[in-house]
Amino acid sequence: MRQAPQAGRRTWTYPEAEFARMYAPPETVHPAAKLRTLLRTRFAARRSDPARCFLHTAGAYDAMTAALLTDLGFEAIYASGWQLAVAHSMYPDIGIYPSHQMVDLVRELGRGIEGARDRSFYDSGEVRNVPPIFADIEAGFGGPAQTFALTREIIRAGVAGVHLEDQDPAERTCGHIVAHHGVKREKVLVPTSKWIEKLIAVKAAAQAAASPLVVIARTDAVDGAVPGESCGGVEAAVDRALEAASLGVDVIWPEFNGTDVEAPARFAEGVHKHYPDQMLGFNLSPSLHWGKAKREGRLPTNRQLGQLGYALQFSTLLAFRTAGMALETWLTGFQKRGIDALADLQLVETASLDGEPRTRMHQRFAGTDRWLSIERTSKETPLERAGV
Repeated sequence: MRQAPQAGRRTWTYPEAEFARMYAPPETVHPAAKLRTLLRTRFAARRSDPARCFLHTAGAYDAMTAALLTDLGFEAIYASGWQLAVAHSMYPDIGIYPSHQMVDLVRELGRGIEGARDRSFYDSGEVRNVPPIFADIEAGFGGPAQTFALTREIIRAGVAGVHLEDQDPAERTCGHIVAHHGVKREKVLVPTSKWIEKLIAVKAAAQAAASPLVVIARTDAVDGAVPGESCGGVEAAVDRALEAASLGVDVIWPEFNGTDVEAPARFAEGVHKHYPDQMLGFNLSPSLHWGKAKREGRLPTNRQLGQLGYALQFSTLLAFRTAGMALETWLTGFQKRGIDALADLQLVETASLDGEPRTRMHQRFAGTDRWLSIERTSKETPLERAGV
């Protein structure tokens, strides 16, 4: 039985209903289960509903980009190692950032998603979708033990899926072959058995964590080879993919270096001949010449790739490229013209045909009103003063 307060002592009432309006209800579906269901549904639709036979998204590299992707309604978010390397350390894509940085990035993206959902719920009562995150763990940053440890940590951070590739960690290069002073740099692969060992370690980590983790096996065999062997090709990539498929991975991602659909079609045919239900992934990287293909009238469509079985389609560095272009344009203008350029920026923001960008109201985008309401509600808690 609650006792009456002593004279002069305050009693507090916790404002549960007021605070309930400030936080979006948590999602109860496991992110990995959600991602797997999304992918399987899209893969199954390649015959019955071709317009919805693919899931496509872009890479995020901080909380802000994750919040924006959530606001825009993307159904999944890719934690891009390329963007992590350049945005957080100004490193190239050769696997030199510490492995724990991806774990930290997944947590940061989760905060961005949470912030966007809470702000939206406070502003309008809308419960936004929680896009599951799938992340780049490169070549495992070592052998099976390192791969196992990294996967467990990234599961703890809340990831839904990971992809692991078959390049040699010590020789790793960008997924799209680069030239160093005009000399083509070949991709160095590990033997297929070594790649499978690390994929087994990924699945073991998921088992240890009791997580239905989505496992994505990436092969660079189209343009890479084990030292001493001849350079690969589509057939070599298919051979590796079949071994990964036998292990029961969810998605197989072959890295291509062109925009023509012929090689992806051959790869899909080679895999589906033996594993017709194997889902595939495709990197819609800005490194490939999509603009040139469009000019020449041979640009493939998302639907076309989806019907081939590429249910997961993602752009590793679209956010980096678009942000870089906008930043360089407006910072250069501000450097040269000062206030005049700032005024032009605001005029462009307010005149946008697609509506003002969300970041124009920067305080609202960050959820300032909601945070101030939390402070106010805490201070305005009803109280009784006994004996008054």
